[in-house]
Amino acid sequence: MHCLKLPSFVMVCLVSAAALIQAADTRPNIVWISVEDISAHLGCYGDRNATTPHLDELAKQGVRYTHAFTCHGVCAPSRTGIITGMYPIGLGANHMRSKATLPEHVRCFPQYLREAGYYCTNNSKTDYNFHWKQADVWDESSNKAHWKNRPQPDQPFFAVFNLTSSHESQIWPKNWEKQVKGVPREQLHDPSRIRVPPLYPETTAVKEAHARLLDIIMVTDQRIGKYLQELDDSGLADRTIVIFWSDHGDGFPRSKRWIYDSGTRVPMIVRIPEKLRTDGQGQPGTADNRLVNLIDLGPTVLNLAGIQVPEHMFGQPFLGANLPAARKYTYAARDRVDERFDMVRSVRDQQFRYVRNYNPWRPALQHIDYSENSVVRKEIRRLAAEGRLPAEIAQFLAVPRPAEELYDSEADPWELKNLAGVPEHQETLQRLRDECLRWQMESGDAHLIPESLLDAEEAQAGSRWDILNTADSGMDRLDRLILAAQTASAPRASDQPELLRMAAAEDPAERWWGIHGLAFQNAADPAALTAFRTAAKDNVAAVRVAAGRALRIAGQLKEALAVLTPALQDKSEFIRHAAATEIDEAGPDAVAAAEQQLKTMPGADDGYIGRIVAHALGQLKK
Repeated sequence: MHCLKLPSFVMVCLVSAAALIQAADTRPNIVWISVEDISAHLGCYGDRNATTPHLDELAKQGVRYTHAFTCHGVCAPSRTGIITGMYPIGLGANHMRSKATLPEHVRCFPQYLREAGYYCTNNSKTDYNFHWKQADVWDESSNKAHWKNRPQPDQPFFAVFNLTSSHESQIWPKNWEKQVKGVPREQLHDPSRIRVPPLYPETTAVKEAHARLLDIIMVTDQRIGKYLQELDDSGLADRTIVIFWSDHGDGFPRSKRWIYDSGTRVPMIVRIPEKLRTDGQGQPGTADNRLVNLIDLGPTVLNLAGIQVPEHMFGQPFLGANLPAARKYTYAARDRVDERFDMVRSVRDQQFRYVRNYNPWRPALQHIDYSENSVVRKEIRRLAAEGRLPAEIAQFLAVPRPAEELYDSEADPWELKNLAGVPEHQETLQRLRDECLRWQMESGDAHLIPESLLDAEEAQAGSRWDILNTADSGMDRLDRLILAAQTASAPRASDQPELLRMAAAEDPAERWWGIHGLAFQNAADPAALTAFRTAAKDNVAAVRVAAGRALRIAGQLKEALAVLTPALQDKSEFIRHAAATEIDEAGPDAVAAAEQQLKTMPGADDGYIGRIVAHALGQLKK
């Protein structure tokens, strides 16, 4: 189980300079065209309402991948995995818009291309969850970056074009109007023809939102056509491999930000000119059902360019020479998304998806300020308040969530029927459960450490990866924290002695899990209450905040606030954020008691803390 890939500074063997010069005319150019938030709403993927002639033609000229997935359902963690070829959970970079430090042996894959003589451009979204320097990664990264800008006309290039016109925000009516300006009204999609997925209520507003999504995808497709035409006009199309992909699912609830198929399954099309094909790969008009994760994109580009893939990368090439065995599984993870905390891990094989919820005490559909702009989300909230939300959708609002979920994703493509408790699926459940644990160990899941502790320990270790991978005790600690998280998120009555032991453990991360587990199991138990009061005086602020939450759940609101309100002034923004979140989730009485402290806490008017404070104070107006 302890098969973590360790760093080495001699893992990357570039071909010799002489060989590069000799091969300069034969090495492929590579173009990526990436889009945002579309799922597979394309004609070539079977969406009859979609208007995507350029991508449909690209699929006829290339290979359409049917089982491509991303490692997270939201942009920054997804792009972090893509640019490093690593799982963000191992880098401690899976929280939305976090800024981790990369360990010394991990580099962004375009750096290897540049060292091999490629001209590398990015136009222009980056959104990486770690500290980086543009000059190290890209020859140019801007809205003017283009392969045409390379200094030598025969220099091979790797060029990325990121189109943002299909972003979820462009579905919102005001932005949509700008996107479709100039498009004849008869070309816009008719809401009455939309078949609403069973994830959503079938209302007029929901149909209209889906029609607007198809409209902005149509506009995006037209822009993609211009990039493809540029290659044709330049005479370089027969020397250039084109890879199209979307960063994750569309912008509706349980798609973007979630790690179900609806959030992680993405369209991907690859066009390979005939003279650049290896072993018959890239046959026009074909479909490939191999499991692919978007973290495989970077290693694939390196392999196509004749550059050895660094051994520390978890991504693996799926095109080019000397390919490894095809994937049996693909993986995804969800942690803090914007201002709201969560922790979910998932494994998908060719047929089934396993989901492990490590924060089941929170609903799947938490209030995320930015996402609440979604018309579809508003419709779900409205119908829930009216008691008219269908049961299939209402489960997203339920608390607690099941600790485990299992779906037959081929028979149940919207993953609505949880099979985890069905006797005939227990063998599959156990197999995927074991694989999830193996993956967490192999990748070194740093997010088992709460964010404030992760930040503090990073300052001492050098990077979040180093916390669990350089100390002699790192693997033992990872074992303990996985067991702690499992126990805390699905506690049985017989687990109380273990939870009490965890709550008093030497490792503050283990104490944090122990307190949460006791609160989830039976917060009113006298032994648990004693543990909470002890933890309220802990020397680690993250543990104190967990104790504050637990005391509130145990009905001791005054004691809870005595712990949480001082934490609103903590020097760590992560502690302040966590404390404000617990007060917000405690409800109007807690917010009213801490109103002044919330208003005057550092960060109350800005960023993720500001969003939590605004939501909390908004409860007082209802």
